[in-house]
Amino acid sequence: MELIEVALHRLGAAFVAGLHEPGYLLISTSEWGRTAQSYTMAGSPGLLGRWPGTDLNEAMAAFHAGTVIEVIGDPGGDYTIHWTRDGGTTPTQILLDAAYRFPGHERPSPRTPGVTDRRPTDPPVLAEVRELVAEFIREHHAEGYPAGNTEEEILAAEDRLGVRLPEDLRALYRVLPDDRTESGLLDPFVLAPLDRLVEWNAEAHPGYQDGVFDDPMIFDCDPPGHVRRVSSSSGWLTFAGDYGMNYAAVDLDPGPLGAHGQVVTHGRDVWAPVEYVAGSVRALLRRAIDTLDEERDDPPPERWQTDSLTEVDDPAMIQEIVLADATDVRFADLDRFPNLKSIVVRDSPTPVDMTLPPALPIERVNVTAPTFDPAVLTTALTLSGIRLAGNRTPVPIAALATLPALLSLDLAEAEVTDIESIATFPALRRLTLSAGQWTGLLATGWQPSSLAAAELAGPAGVAAATHWRRSLGHEATHRTLHGPRPAT
Repeated sequence: MELIEVALHRLGAAFVAGLHEPGYLLISTSEWGRTAQSYTMAGSPGLLGRWPGTDLNEAMAAFHAGTVIEVIGDPGGDYTIHWTRDGGTTPTQILLDAAYRFPGHERPSPRTPGVTDRRPTDPPVLAEVRELVAEFIREHHAEGYPAGNTEEEILAAEDRLGVRLPEDLRALYRVLPDDRTESGLLDPFVLAPLDRLVEWNAEAHPGYQDGVFDDPMIFDCDPPGHVRRVSSSSGWLTFAGDYGMNYAAVDLDPGPLGAHGQVVTHGRDVWAPVEYVAGSVRALLRRAIDTLDEERDDPPPERWQTDSLTEVDDPAMIQEIVLADATDVRFADLDRFPNLKSIVVRDSPTPVDMTLPPALPIERVNVTAPTFDPAVLTTALTLSGIRLAGNRTPVPIAALATLPALLSLDLAEAEVTDIESIATFPALRRLTLSAGQWTGLLATGWQPSSLAAAELAGPAGVAAATHWRRSLGHEATHRTLHGPRPAT
């Protein structure tokens, strides 16, 4: 403990030595490293104090992952240090139901090894794929490919995975073992060998492996209805990759308008669980044959989102509108976007009229404005997430209890008159409030038995977070040091 205190005192002294105004520094550690940010005493992020890497490294060497340190100081040289190991890397978040997942984010069911369908590859499909590969060889790849896999080898891979591959992917593996020559046969993807396909899909399912504190919004792929709106699926089977850390997968559990065996992509450049690529492996082969020698344009920008209400070619494609610093915002003006699911208004300087047009499939509203009326949102029966902030006159929120699908609510930066009404919200599973709001709500005797996740937002250091965690029935402790350290 003496070594820890020495390191913390050195960190505190270094921090206050660079202060020109009171402030505090928050540091958290995890298995991936550490994060550090300084703030004014009002809670605004800023570059305050002095905390060179050597001081951080020495202090952090004494702590394991999951430690949070808060250094509060003033230019006169005084400082107080709080630190805890009880709250993980985020002591202002409490997971109350570890098994809960938002709708569409349920964990995929595990695959069971073994397959019952042991038929050989469909002969007409095999003949078609063989001809497509032959055409590609004639036009683009004169050196050809090695001999493909046997039916027994493909069946052995399927047995390990617990699924039968789509017929055209089976056929492709019958014709060649992989595309180790990177010929462009599945441009832009490269066919993986069977053993790698098994390895990839035995480890994890594509898509998001997220939790209740992550963004639960999933947008429709283009074209809508082809891919199910889920964050991950045991029906997505990865079979090819590119060299930008993106992958192609066949979809064995498509949406209502999709086709079994359609091709989707996931990976570093995909800002969704997956994106639709082609109707089948055969369609991907045909596209490569027809377009491999053509000049490729840069990929189009995301078509499902806009920050303009006028410069939109196809309003039916827009699923999210994000407006920053916009004035005179009226949700009623959004009726020409029939598939709109998310509205984000950031820092509007004027009142926002949140009266929604009927029949819009709105699922998320996020508004920061000086004036708004939450009660008008009660017509949106599909609304599952609300964040309100910035209002100058407190507003009532009790009417939101009539929303049957409201799962997530963030009022931490809003002024409300009836915080106690949250106890009547029937579907709420994630709640984010400020310290004062939590105090007011818990003072009514309400307990978060129906919540899956609770979050303390706004200016809150280690000591405040410890008190909050205890108020929700969670064990939490922190230690405190005061400086400057007496000379020895």
